Amino acid sequence: RPPSVPAGDWTSDSKIACAYFFYWYDAFTGAHFKNPDGTDAMTHHPPSDAASRYSYQDPAWSRRELLDMIDARIDVVLPVYWGDRDNVHWSKPGLQNLVAAAFQLTAEGITPPRVGLFLDSASFPHQNGGRKPDLTTIEGKVMVYRMIRDFWSLVPRELWALVDGKPLVFLYTADYVRDYDQRTFDLIANLFARDFGVAPFIVRESSWEKVTTDGVYVWGVALNGPRASGRIGSLGPGYDDRAVPDRPVYKVRDRECGDYYRDAWREIAGSGVRIAAIETWNEWHEATEVAPSYEYGRHFVDMTAEGIRLWKEADFSAVPYVWLDFGRRTYLQGLRPALRDHDGAWRVRNLIVREAAYSDHAGRLRPSYIYLDVGNDFIFGAAQEVWLTVEYFDQGADGWFVEYDGTAGVYTKTETVRLTDSGNWKRTTLRLADAYFGGRQNYGADLRIGDDFEADQAVNFFGRVWISKTAPSNRPPALLRVSDVDTVPHRRVEVPLVVSEPDGQAVSLTLDPPVRFARIVAKPDGGRVLEIAPDEKDSRSCPYKVTVLATDSGSPPLSDAMTVSVRVRF
Repeated sequence: RPPSVPAGDWTSDSKIACAYFFYWYDAFTGAHFKNPDGTDAMTHHPPSDAASRYSYQDPAWSRRELLDMIDARIDVVLPVYWGDRDNVHWSKPGLQNLVAAAFQLTAEGITPPRVGLFLDSASFPHQNGGRKPDLTTIEGKVMVYRMIRDFWSLVPRELWALVDGKPLVFLYTADYVRDYDQRTFDLIANLFARDFGVAPFIVRESSWEKVTTDGVYVWGVALNGPRASGRIGSLGPGYDDRAVPDRPVYKVRDRECGDYYRDAWREIAGSGVRIAAIETWNEWHEATEVAPSYEYGRHFVDMTAEGIRLWKEADFSAVPYVWLDFGRRTYLQGLRPALRDHDGAWRVRNLIVREAAYSDHAGRLRPSYIYLDVGNDFIFGAAQEVWLTVEYFDQGADGWFVEYDGTAGVYTKTETVRLTDSGNWKRTTLRLADAYFGGRQNYGADLRIGDDFEADQAVNFFGRVWISKTAPSNRPPALLRVSDVDTVPHRRVEVPLVVSEPDGQAVSLTLDPPVRFARIVAKPDGGRVLEIAPDEKDSRSCPYKVTVLATDSGSPPLSDAMTVSVRVRF
């Protein structure tokens, strides 16, 4: 191997893109290609030109995967490690081949992704006679530590992914252990420091509760949508486990022709997270892969590269405010919904001239909050006076309130905003004198809007939300909502755009992001239209989400966003 490899040493403030790498496949024996009954074990598949040698046994396969990760701008590969007695036949040699491939690339002058550890806790019972281990016992702690030690003993230090000088470890869910406590993690860190001279940087899955590690991430985001937990963000391209046998209920999250993944990156970009974990590089059984595939070619490799670029360039530290506009495609600029389930489930409906979000009270848990997460670049864990402006529909005579993460408490409650039943959209600004926004609320949120549904049985509707560091002085423009478009190639469609500006300022119209076949056109009479002019290359099974952004000339400028669904049929 070459004498030196460029260091993969980041600080906890660096932005690091990681991907879970599943290397248990073996095309030569059919392992993880075929189920025991001979049926196809994969929902999606490796590309045809790679399938015959898609195996942990082949160093050339590992080299190819690393090259594709480089194209995707991935910084850290997280090999799934199952170093237990039953799986060491692939887990050890596969890792060694990955290491050999990384050194080969370095010898060629190519910098490979650094290597972190994805410790799959599903392997723990295999180490413990088929039983879930108790990690409060010395035997349980040492068992887990030995697996971590064995992994890093197989990966030369030159390849380690380091955060603040510590090797990066992602730990899968707590579902496969009987018990654990803080001493479990403390002993692992101490033993590792004894043997390697430094403690590991452990990012645990959120199911490991009531313990402290360097970070927390959420598994299941390919199915349930992106999540941010402090400085760690997680996202995936979609999910489909129908090829996995013996699942009691099959689950599917459609990729929406890539829009689901593209929107996830936009959400992560506004969250301010420093480590983004992609679920996954190549888990073919559950169809969460972004690697080159038979089904999608290199489409998701390119989307990953573009998403990582967008995320790394995003910076909300110096902006005067962050905001969002609720809708079918919620427009996000440094402020995002923290989740859409449990006691924070919400839906969207058209209401008068705009789309509105409201808590989903039809669910079993009768949720009554909309949780919001402020991008860490803007404010994170520091006392700050801010102004919160909420746009709401004034219908009924009930009220709503906000609970925010402040220095006085994690759920500091504002005064209740009372409705007057005017039937109009209104805005109100609340001064939050001691905002802390440390992600200490449920699901890592910084604030939540509550509507007291259980008390008054009234549903409240919300449009745009702004959080600013100075008191707002101007009013935002408003775009009149338009109907969706259904068209075919070579048919030109013009959608009139009507915008009102209460302060009489000039308003610019743009598309965010740009769409190849759409543009804003100024008409001779002074009006403006959204021109839709697709050709055959634009036909696809999913509708496009074309977002028009209206921005005024105020100081600071304020905006309105409107998304038009455009279906281009074959």
